Amino acid sequence: MVSGRTVINALIGAVVGVVLSFLPLSTLLGGIASGFLEGPDGTDGALAGALAGLFMFVPIGLFVALFASLLGFGIGVGLPIGGAFFLFVILGFGVFVLFVYTIGLGALGGYLGAYFAQEYPDRHSTVMETIGMRSADVDRRADRRDRTKSDAPEPARRPDDRQWDHDHSHDRDDPTER
Repeated sequence: MVSGRTVINALIGAVVGVVLSFLPLSTLLGGIASGFLEGPDGTDGALAGALAGLFMFVPIGLFVALFASLLGFGIGVGLPIGGAFFLFVILGFGVFVLFVYTIGLGALGGYLGAYFAQEYPDRHSTVMETIGMRSADVDRRADRRDRTKSDAPEPARRPDDRQWDHDHSHDRDDPTER
């Protein structure tokens, strides 16, 4: 289920993607931003990225429609029925490809962003604190709680430390073993 936080993260990712729309694969970058903000779970990150791609589709689609109308594709031109149908099929296919491009790359970027959040938890916490989505004292309390859960590494054993049997039966020379 989509939470309010997921929608906010998707909107932030969509803004990143639209602002960077002059770059190739900007929808991937927007998805990475939304997935990173969503957190370390890959499924949630992919969902946030797909939502970011859906939100990015609207302004990018409007820009493409404006560009197509400026070129005069079928606007105010008397086209024969066959030509108009062909034009609508081509435009429909183009809209479908653009839709899959924005949502698909947004979802992929969301998954990658979630992976980055998992790999770099300190950076993720810092970013979340910076944008005000999590307070620093709550994180410190959680970190302190995590450290007290006996996550401390076990003391290293030397390779020559062995667990010996109490009867030391393996130390005796048994003539039957020869």
